[in-house]
Amino acid sequence: MHQPSIGRMSGAKTRGFTLLELLVTLLIMGIIAVWGIPSFQALGERSARTGEVNRLQTALGFARQTAITQRQPVTLCPIADLHDTLRCGENWSKALMVVLGDQTADIASTDVLRAFPASERVEVRYSRGWRRIRYDALGHSSGYNGRFTLCPQGGKSRTRGSTLILSQLGRWRMAPAPTECSD
Repeated sequence: MHQPSIGRMSGAKTRGFTLLELLVTLLIMGIIAVWGIPSFQALGERSARTGEVNRLQTALGFARQTAITQRQPVTLCPIADLHDTLRCGENWSKALMVVLGDQTADIASTDVLRAFPASERVEVRYSRGWRRIRYDALGHSSGYNGRFTLCPQGGKSRTRGSTLILSQLGRWRMAPAPTECSD
């Protein structure tokens, strides 16, 4: 009887990678990863900043539109903290709330019209330092005009941010040039 050979059969090829091919492939993947990771981080920062700009624009627009349609003052302010959601705080990076009337403390829960959750990855600074923005019945924010600077949190020096400019009339626009963020 004919015994099959245990080793390699004649005429059959084995398929696979050599050690050299595997090392070259891993080296190329490593170079691409090192080159691409900073780009992905920058993309994440831009995406978070854009989301925060949209949140701020939505909150400003909602507050202004509510003041106009209800013909009474409406206040937009950051929430003091998670445990004290019925008082305005000073940190514009925190969650925002829209309140009926001109209130900043001891706000009745029925007067809170809407809350906008915070983003953990973007720092928001208001140039005027006010704890609130008040819209009158015509939608004007007289005395509360200023600039909101949005920068990535924990960003390195020379990071680029965005600036939202609020006018006396209550309208906003984005600054055309990026903002230099520094601590």
